Amino acid sequence: MGQIIDIGDIWETQCPQGCSCEIQKFSDLPLHQWTIPRKWSNTPTVDETDFSFDNDHIGDELLKVATCVVAEGHEKLLSMLPSDIQVLTILRSGRGDAEIFFKATTFQRFSELLSLTIEGIDYNDPSVKDVNRYESKGGIVLAGDALFPLGMTLLYLNLERVRLTSLNLTSKNKANLVIKPMNLPNDEKLHKEQVVTSATNEHKGHRLIFLSQQNSGESDDKEILPYDIYKQEMDGYRENVGLFTGLRALTHLRVYDCALKDISWHMFDGLDSLLYLSLEKNNLRFIPEFCFYGTPNLKLLSLASNQLLTLKSIDLAGLLMLEQLDLTGNNLTFLSELSFPPFPALRMADFGENPMDSVFPSTFEIMNTTKQLYLGGTGSKLKLQRNSLLGLLQLKILHLYNVEIPLLERFILQGMPSLTHLKIRGNISSVDLDAFSDLGKLIDLDLSYCHIEHISMDAFYGLEKVKRIDLSNNDLEFIPPGLFSTQYQKELKEIILTKNKLTTLPWDFFKTLWTVNKPSQVQNIKLDGNPWDCTCSMATWNPHLVNRIRETAPRCFTPKRLQNWGVFHALRKGGLQCKRSKRRRMHGIPKVLNYEDNNAIS
Repeated sequence: MGQIIDIGDIWETQCPQGCSCEIQKFSDLPLHQWTIPRKWSNTPTVDETDFSFDNDHIGDELLKVATCVVAEGHEKLLSMLPSDIQVLTILRSGRGDAEIFFKATTFQRFSELLSLTIEGIDYNDPSVKDVNRYESKGGIVLAGDALFPLGMTLLYLNLERVRLTSLNLTSKNKANLVIKPMNLPNDEKLHKEQVVTSATNEHKGHRLIFLSQQNSGESDDKEILPYDIYKQEMDGYRENVGLFTGLRALTHLRVYDCALKDISWHMFDGLDSLLYLSLEKNNLRFIPEFCFYGTPNLKLLSLASNQLLTLKSIDLAGLLMLEQLDLTGNNLTFLSELSFPPFPALRMADFGENPMDSVFPSTFEIMNTTKQLYLGGTGSKLKLQRNSLLGLLQLKILHLYNVEIPLLERFILQGMPSLTHLKIRGNISSVDLDAFSDLGKLIDLDLSYCHIEHISMDAFYGLEKVKRIDLSNNDLEFIPPGLFSTQYQKELKEIILTKNKLTTLPWDFFKTLWTVNKPSQVQNIKLDGNPWDCTCSMATWNPHLVNRIRETAPRCFTPKRLQNWGVFHALRKGGLQCKRSKRRRMHGIPKVLNYEDNNAIS
């Protein structure tokens, strides 16, 4: 595909009224945003992890782009477009009280089309819902054969709020009827282990072998037939279930908010080039067995914001090249070792915003290449067992939401030797000693918003590489001596104790953060939002380490006469009336008593 040299007004002037025609780079188009693999928000960058894949091979090409707003009479409007369009976006206008049908004849002129986006009306928009009483009848309808003419060229397909016709099989019983060919030897037997075969490192697709359902008796033997024979028989019993199967060149498919209730393997059969598949915000409750077996090279699969109730290993079988799996916002309540097939290439899995209450032992042992994992949601308390996370040998980032762990013990976090970032939210009453001792590579530990009341003085033993520990927004009333120490947390740089119930700190709190004859690694300590009891013992506090910006400075709660005074302001201005001779100077620590006068410091 060469670049367009003539980018003047010649091509644009062929654009009919109701459409806009431009020459643009692919990387400047809106569709480029959804073709980029999803980056989870607030997720730190992991140096060794690259979640991108080659979906941008035409990013610098100049493409002929048309955007049309359609209502009634759309066929005439689209027929006036230049036939050499490469990127076409169709937007539905009006009240949406009439159906607009797209058929094969609608697109057969566009022999060079690379990208197609069709967006229907959002009937949940109050401005539309208030005036439209025909939403069940109106909208954009895509006929079963509408996309067939685009099979050789189309790379990107984005459907939003579009009704897909006749995706269900006419009869489940008929769909399973197969006839054994006469030319097969009668004595040919296939072992059960041969039912599913795959070509892991090739790009030729997968083959399925199906059981015949023509014998309905319980005692009758069922025949086993190859997938291609089964497929030939199926052609006589289905109605347009292969809506996308002719799109051999397709690499990215997005079906968003299209009210899909059922999907089948026929919909994706033969999509060997497909890398990205998103079925977000539909009404899917179950995934049929082997549903995505026809997409052997798929790298990203999103089933987010559906109503999925459960997962079985055969549901997602065959996705041996899958790198990202997004199942956020469903109704999954548990995960077990029977939930997943082999995922030898999976690097990111998101099960957030599910009412998940159980993760059974050894659930993730089959996902031992995964580097990022997200679990839990607001709908239910997540309870972890011994070995729930076992086998995640390459995991670097783990987020756990709405956990219910009365005592966080060592065995809960075993099996993740490569973990560098851990975030937990929920209810953890106490943190036991050595709770993180198996996480020797941990860099960032976030235990904020966990309602922690007690923490062992040896809780952080073994975290020699940790740089940031966040215990903010908990219920801590006491910090045990030696909890933070550069002797053990040798690379510690930031401690966050904001918004707890602390009234005082151990007398040697700052001493343990200083190594004699070495510059301190700790750069910032946040202590604001606590009901500090201001006394002269605070003279040992190191103002060079504590965040003292006026908005985030630690403030006195008692005694009453100093309430809302900044701690260092009270020390510096004499509010505490501490005699200089009684202030303690810790051995090896520079003087910290000459508090600088700075209007920005409290």
